Amino acid sequence: MDESCPNPRKFSYQTLACATNNFSEKDKLGEGATGSVFKGFLRELSCSVAVKRIAFGSKYGMESYLPEVKVLTKLKHENLVNLVGWSCNKKELLIVYELVANKTLEYHLFKETVLLTWGRRKTIARGLASALLYLHEEREQSVLHCDIKSDNILLDSNFGPKLCDFGLARPAEDEQESGYPTVLTGAPGYLAPECKTSGKATKESDIYSFGVVVLQMACGKPAVEQFQENGMKFELKLVDWVCEKIERGENVSAVADPRLGLSYDEKEMEQLIFVGLSCVNPNPYDRPSIWELIKMLKC
Repeated sequence: MDESCPNPRKFSYQTLACATNNFSEKDKLGEGATGSVFKGFLRELSCSVAVKRIAFGSKYGMESYLPEVKVLTKLKHENLVNLVGWSCNKKELLIVYELVANKTLEYHLFKETVLLTWGRRKTIARGLASALLYLHEEREQSVLHCDIKSDNILLDSNFGPKLCDFGLARPAEDEQESGYPTVLTGAPGYLAPECKTSGKATKESDIYSFGVVVLQMACGKPAVEQFQENGMKFELKLVDWVCEKIERGENVSAVADPRLGLSYDEKEMEQLIFVGLSCVNPNPYDRPSIWELIKMLKC
C-alpha cells in the first residue's frame, strides 16, 4: 500500500463512485454472494484501492460487515490487508481496502499456470504466522480471524501474504463485547472439528485453519476434494488424506505437491508437513501456540 494512504477515514459516496468510474464493469475485480469488489484510484491520496460494495438488501448486509470495519480500523500489520476507509448510506455500505493486485494464494496454488515456487510458499507460511502472532499476542485485545483459508490470503507483487476478509473476526472469547455472533461458521475443510459442536472460536481454531493452509502449500491440494464414483458423490478432506498417508509410513514425496518436482528441500518439506499436522491435531490443547509456530518456521 502506498505510504501516503493515511489512517482509515470516511469517504463520500461520490468520491468512491468517481474512483471506480462509477463502479464500471471493466473495473470489477470479482463478485460473490455478499457483493462486488471494484478497482479504484483515489486521486486525493494517490493510491490504488479495492472497493467492496455491499447492498443492504443482500443476504448479509450491513450487520455482517460493520464488525469487519470496526476490527480493521484498529489493525496495522504488513501481513494484513489495510483498511483505507468506508462509506455508508441507506442503501449500501462501501468498504475501501488497499489494492493487493496479485490475486489470492488459492488462485496461485490451483488456477495459475505459473508454478508458485517452494521459496515463495515458505515465505507465505512465515508471513501468515507473523500476522497471527500480531492478532493473537501482540495487541492489547487479541483478535480471532475465524475464517483463515487460502482464498482469504492475498499476495502482493513480491508474493508477500496479506490476510483479508475480517467479516467473521471477533475479540478472543474472554475479551468479547456484546454484539458478536455466537454461532461460528467457516469454510468446509478449514473449520476446526471442535467448532462444529461448540460453535466457539478460539486461538486454537485459528491455528487449525492455519495448519490446513500450510498443508495446502506443501501438498498442492484443496482443503476438500469432491469426486464421483459409481454415480455416488464423495468428498475427501486434505487433513484426512495427509494423515492417512503419514500413518501408512509413506515418505514426503507421496504427499508433496507433484508440480514442485524436485525443486524443494526434502527436510524443509518434512518440517512444513509436520507444522501443518501439528496445527490440525484433533485435540485443540495439543496444537502449538503461535509462538511455537514462529520458532518451528524459523521466522
